[in-house]
Amino acid sequence: MKKSILGLLSLALIAGVSRYGYTKFFSSSVAPTHADIAYATGSDRQVLDIYLPSTGTGPFPVVIQIHGGAFKMGDKSAINSVQRLLDEGFAVIGMNYRLSDEAQWPAQLDDLKSVVQFVKTNAKQYRLDNTRIASRGYSAGGYLSSMMGIALANDPATRIQASVDRFGPVDFYTMDEDIAASGIERKTGNNGDADSPESALLGITIKENKEIADQASVLTYLSGTESIPPFLIMHGAIDPMIGAKQSERLRDAISNKFGSGMVEYHLLPNGDHGGGDFETQSTEDIVINFLKKNLK
Repeated sequence: MKKSILGLLSLALIAGVSRYGYTKFFSSSVAPTHADIAYATGSDRQVLDIYLPSTGTGPFPVVIQIHGGAFKMGDKSAINSVQRLLDEGFAVIGMNYRLSDEAQWPAQLDDLKSVVQFVKTNAKQYRLDNTRIASRGYSAGGYLSSMMGIALANDPATRIQASVDRFGPVDFYTMDEDIAASGIERKTGNNGDADSPESALLGITIKENKEIADQASVLTYLSGTESIPPFLIMHGAIDPMIGAKQSERLRDAISNKFGSGMVEYHLLPNGDHGGGDFETQSTEDIVINFLKKNLK
């Protein structure tokens, strides 16, 4: 009976992740070298896994993977292409963070900060290079990856060296406007409504609280940042959940403030919310080449 219940729960979680477009990114088939390491003590969710290459002695450049799931579900095991990263000589960290039903923003930002501090403080013990760290995330994880790259950049103790954002939201208040302008039929409800994942994250109804929503915008944090690491941004042209205009807003803001050389942007013609072009070898090559350029 217990096994059946666990099976049903697993299916429900996979179905939920599928709704947000990245079932194939759901779980890594590679076992972590070090599992369930606490990076903070306030929640059972504040744990991470470390994957190390099977060859070499390190210290290895680090890719911190941040899972998606609409800020309300997901797990640190959701790392696609982990074996490819390991084969290329990168250490990979899968991190959990507090979900919106447990803690509202900016608790998640605190978790990002704690993970970077953990990596930098414990690098020698785990054969990590604390001077070569990148973040990578998808959807909600893409938003958090951007925040790790931007919101933590002013402090040398938490600054990282590269950030990858794949189809993450950037500015919650304009999400409905951007998906409507795309002309693509959306698969989810309005992001500004009271029951949206973004409203749950902030503890408000976004369309009625622009000022508070703006405080959680990646663009707001960017405006107060003195310097940032290089960014790779990727979005699907036919994304039915988060309009590509969201990524274009971030691309333009980075380019205008820091120069076009600080941001690499790819609009994938047949990419949806994690499927289509995102599942090709050539797309993964773009990510690997970006990481090699900026971490090696």
